[in-house]
Amino acid sequence: MKTHQEFDINYFQDEDGIFTGQVPAIRGCVAWGKTLEDAYENAIDAIESCLEARAKVAAKRLRKPRYSGLNVYRRAANA
Repeated sequence: MKTHQEFDINYFQDEDGIFTGQVPAIRGCVAWGKTLEDAYENAIDAIESCLEARAKVAAKRLRKPRYSGLNVYRRAANA
């Protein structure tokens, strides 16, 4: 049984030498740093923040819509 989650972090270095870490498993989870170590630490913080935000959204009870139904429009085929 797994006791932890693993997240891949893809690193890129731009022309100014800044490292960007992207977590493909979490859409929009990106961090950067001046060094690879800084980018790694910031990526860990970003992963934790993204997972915390997702948990908060999932914990909210969704409101039932005031109206729910289906409307069908039928048109004669030869019209």
